[in-house]
Amino acid sequence: MTIAKILDVGRLWSAALVLSTLLAAAAVRWPQPLPIVPAVVAALVLGPPLLLALVVLLRWRLPSADQGGEWPQATESVATEQERHG
Repeated sequence: MTIAKILDVGRLWSAALVLSTLLAAAAVRWPQPLPIVPAVVAALVLGPPLLLALVVLLRWRLPSADQGGEWPQATESVATEQERHG
């Protein structure tokens, strides 16, 4: 792992630690319990994984044929070439 990646992970971890500390401090000072609203709980539980899945789907790229990826045209041309040599 490079130094830049280690620093990025350290920054992210530090940000998560600060956010956790702020939330814990807010919970201690909150005057009364919050009511449980099922729609809000579902959004908080399902929202981040769905958002992450959306980001992955939007940024996911398959390797091109020259980088080892298989495209239908490449598969057909390989089969045709093998038939010619076989």
